[in-house]
Amino acid sequence: MEMFASKKRKMTISGLLFIGMVLSFFDRVALNVAIIPMGDEFNLTSSQTGLAISIFFISYSLMQPLGGWMTDKFGARVMITVSLLSWSLFTLATGFVWSFVTLLLFRFVFGIGEGPFYPASMSTIRDNFPENERGRANSFFLSAQNIGGILGTALAASMVVAFGWRGMFIIAGIVGILVSIGFWFILKPKESGETTITTQKRKKVPLKLLLKIENIWKLVSFKFLSNIINYGLISWMPIYLVKEKGVDIVAAGGLMAIPYVVGFFMFNVSGWVLDKYMVGREKYLAAAGAILSAIFLYLMSNATSVGMFITFLTLNSVALSFFGTVLYTIVIKYAPQELTGSASGLVTFAGQIAGAVSPVAIGFIITLFNGSYNAAFWFLVFAALAGVFVALSIKNHSKKPIKEVDNKTAVI
Repeated sequence: MEMFASKKRKMTISGLLFIGMVLSFFDRVALNVAIIPMGDEFNLTSSQTGLAISIFFISYSLMQPLGGWMTDKFGARVMITVSLLSWSLFTLATGFVWSFVTLLLFRFVFGIGEGPFYPASMSTIRDNFPENERGRANSFFLSAQNIGGILGTALAASMVVAFGWRGMFIIAGIVGILVSIGFWFILKPKESGETTITTQKRKKVPLKLLLKIENIWKLVSFKFLSNIINYGLISWMPIYLVKEKGVDIVAAGGLMAIPYVVGFFMFNVSGWVLDKYMVGREKYLAAAGAILSAIFLYLMSNATSVGMFITFLTLNSVALSFFGTVLYTIVIKYAPQELTGSASGLVTFAGQIAGAVSPVAIGFIITLFNGSYNAAFWFLVFAALAGVFVALSIKNHSKKPIKEVDNKTAVI
């Protein structure tokens, strides 16, 4: 019989993963604020700004399948620690860039370093939490993105004003390096009689079965579309507020923190709803979130005041929290445990490809339409509507989620 970590151990692991995700999101989101003074210093065009934001996602996405495979091979503890340490070093290095080219280089290697963290975290949740707790554990972990977003906008903006954008990256990198050292020691398995999935010998499953998982391509497609929206908003909204609405950089950072605060709570609410009421029907929550997102994106594009815009952006954050939680909950509930890291890595890979595409596409659209953001909003609306149809096509599951893996197919 499978045994899982003790309650105290699970709380410790949840806390550590939460901190790691906060740092991860801070380090990637902070650039969206810092790029405003960086753009002035390096004379960046809208297209160059989009590329500077997207270059991280190119390397990060490429590392997702590899990071998932490395997690399954070397273990989550090793990959989480190595990932956090390496991306923190490259965050620190970003404070020393001297041109647009070096900015692209350091952001590219930063993405490589962060790549394994997500699939390793998914495997850690799968290993230590029983199936009926994974929705909540996963949503709590994902909600850390919102705290990282708060810090990466409001705090980063204040740090840029106080220490300059270079000082902000250097400080963030040093903090991450120190935390990574703590991770290695705290995540060390307990030397006791407690038996968890991580201490059991896992049944080896051919990696080719990953591509035969029944819903995997639908999950991949939905993740791509959802991140087109998510990273399109994250990357361009601070710039939009400063340049189109006349808000100063600190105020913009504070306003952008509001949706993250609400999203933090809604991520955890959606996880509770998934575990209690949506077992086997997770796709309907995802579809509802996509429909609401399309509505609020349209309203954002027509907002006549900053207050209305932030209100609709906040409501959109609520919608994003619904379908953001569903994807990985499906993976960690229904994927074969031997392929959890690889499956989550492949899904995340699709999401980060979208992270690379969306900022560049929006920058190109803005340039193409002579600085107008209306077409960019419609680009995001269409992505949300497409997500509705993909979500509804996902096959439902019974309450008994995991089927035996054989040499024919694996089922999510």
